[in-house]
Amino acid sequence: MRGLVVGRFQPLHNGHIALIQRAIEDCVDVVVGIGSSNAPRSSRNPFTFEERQAMLVAVFQDRVQVVALPDIHDPPRWVDHVLEITGPVGKVFGNDAQSVGLFEDADIPVRETGFFDRQKYEGAVIRMQMAEGDPTWRRAMPVAVAKVLDDLGATKRIRLLEAHL
Repeated sequence: MRGLVVGRFQPLHNGHIALIQRAIEDCVDVVVGIGSSNAPRSSRNPFTFEERQAMLVAVFQDRVQVVALPDIHDPPRWVDHVLEITGPVGKVFGNDAQSVGLFEDADIPVRETGFFDRQKYEGAVIRMQMAEGDPTWRRAMPVAVAKVLDDLGATKRIRLLEAHL
């Protein structure tokens, strides 16, 4: 069976990794769709598609297929939009009620795994820690992802983006 995990991964953290790992355990083939791939850089979306793809590759190498999912801002058409990019899938893995609800409405089985230690692993909290210079953000992800972020100058970038709010 082919599984699909959709997320923004701003940045990729241990909660995302647990979700993707569950999909890998349950499916023969896993597609990871990076949502908001076309979103302009902002404090909410500080990383490009290619940067988020590099984070995923640093952890999963070739065990998942990574695709860009540009926003279309049209919920009734969103599932068809995603499937045009990913091809057919047998199951969707996720925890975002709005997204998984759209797949359920399209009669695609959904596996909600529950959030993995949500207080520690939430993108907004991690980005805030990075902006404040709090090194705690490094504990929220594997060393390989932190290295990608260091190579990108992510903490400086996020501080600059936050300063422009």
